[in-house]
Amino acid sequence: MKMTIERQDDIARIRRSWARVAAGGDVVARLFYIRLFEISPQTRAMFGTGMSDQARKLMQTLNWIVDHVDQPAALAPEARALAVRHVSYGVRPDQYPAVGQALIDTLSASLGDDFNEKDAAAWGRVYGTLSALMIAAAYPDEAQ
Repeated sequence: MKMTIERQDDIARIRRSWARVAAGGDVVARLFYIRLFEISPQTRAMFGTGMSDQARKLMQTLNWIVDHVDQPAALAPEARALAVRHVSYGVRPDQYPAVGQALIDTLSASLGDDFNEKDAAAWGRVYGTLSALMIAAAYPDEAQ
């Protein structure tokens, strides 16, 4: 599966909104996991009690994705490798939508009125592209 994120408006919205929220660091990551566990309680069992390292990793990964969102040749192999690693953690294809929703909800809660429907749609398109690529890499028999 080829990865393309071509909408310049989406890339600009992703970068603009992430720049405003990323300064929150671990707090934003913790909000993300709180929301993920609300949406998909079964995912909580995948994580230990110490979430600090996980919060840091999430922020590093999101920072890297945002930095490379306009570079599919760099982003695609990293996304595939990330997906394959997540199989060993017990992540299933049906859990990807909850992660996307938790991400968008976290951005919305963190940015308030500075995060609008067009921003949410841009994040949804980019996350949808990435998650489809990741599912295809990690679960080739289940990819749509």
